[in-house]
Amino acid sequence: MRNSLDREISESLVLYVRRLNDESKNGALVVVEGLRDLRALRAIGFDGDVLMFCHNGGKHLLIDEAAKYRKTILLLDLDHEGRALTKKAALLLEEKKNTIDLFFRRELPSVTRGRVRHIEELSRYKDYLQSYSKMLE
Repeated sequence: MRNSLDREISESLVLYVRRLNDESKNGALVVVEGLRDLRALRAIGFDGDVLMFCHNGGKHLLIDEAAKYRKTILLLDLDHEGRALTKKAALLLEEKKNTIDLFFRRELPSVTRGRVRHIEELSRYKDYLQSYSKMLE
């Protein structure tokens, strides 16, 4: 990482990913927009179940898959389109009485100090996160 701010963000992201993995192990499904978002989460160490909302049947698949989990974590982009998709997904899930978690989406701007607005941008921290996580083991 080039500077101490990037290092601080990376250290915060390590904890963020650990909490996200813990939620997944406890029965949560993570919903992202697309393949680049999924790849970015994998690159920074997330190993749980992920559904791509904008692929493979969209809303019907979301409803079917979410029913299999204890809760659904909506982790869609922080731009206009992401907000609209989050609202749409939340309404669909509420209609079916699914538990929705927006914590990780709301926490992302704080963890990244506003540097990440699109989930796919998390991949820029992958090298540091991988080496930092190994140091902690």
